[in-house]
Amino acid sequence: MKFLVPYDFSAVTKAALDYSIMLSKSFPGEIEVLHIIESEDQRKAAEDKLEQIITNLKVNSGTVFTQKVRVGNILEDINMEANEGHAQLLVMGTHGSHGLQKLLGSNAIRIITNSKTPFVITQSKAADDIKNIVIPVDLTKERMQILRFATLAAAKFNARVHLVCKAETDEFLLNKLNNNIQQAKSFLSKEGVSHEVHLLEGKKSLQDEVMDYGYEIGTDLFAIAHYPKGILPQFDSFSQAMITNPKEVPVLIVNASEITGVRAQYSFIGI
Repeated sequence: MKFLVPYDFSAVTKAALDYSIMLSKSFPGEIEVLHIIESEDQRKAAEDKLEQIITNLKVNSGTVFTQKVRVGNILEDINMEANEGHAQLLVMGTHGSHGLQKLLGSNAIRIITNSKTPFVITQSKAADDIKNIVIPVDLTKERMQILRFATLAAAKFNARVHLVCKAETDEFLLNKLNNNIQQAKSFLSKEGVSHEVHLLEGKKSLQDEVMDYGYEIGTDLFAIAHYPKGILPQFDSFSQAMITNPKEVPVLIVNASEITGVRAQYSFIGI
């Protein structure tokens, strides 16, 4: 697998790099470390600094590090590099809702919104394993699609998948939700992945109840689909809350509008 890690020499992007190294133990391949500069005269210093950092990293068997210094705009060039370099997973660090914008620019939320590449968003902590994955299930096909990506991680790490959902009172919607849950359970069973279903109480917001449950069971990863046409500024409140969750659990997030293109990238693993 090819990972792309935007890197600005801060502690939070170092945590993202460490996380990509942990993932590469189960998904060997290439980790490209990307630094964006404003002008060409910054290139030599940035390349020297990146090379020193990469030299000191411990590489996993089957994985190589590469580095790229690119002149450009962070809002555009991270995704451009992901597309041009055929990255399969973007691992990006953030300090939180305000930190993400501080780290990557005032409108950095667009990096995720406009991405065709799946992201893992990390904060200041770098987990060393994945044993529990929490996936919200609802009525949409896009949130069902994220299950396929999470299942790949669960199978590789021997992790347990927790499907969480809010009960529907309308009979038609309830039947549709139950159908999605049964499809998810069938898929997980077919792939040999341990799983369970948890019904949320519906007393608080979806994001709060998903996070509360995740914290309770000690989840290592949330997996969600993002809807770029959601609440302004181009990032729906659920996704925003999840990637900035207070306990800094990493979040696998896939742009729902790009599901078809993303699946094409991963056709070799059968999703």
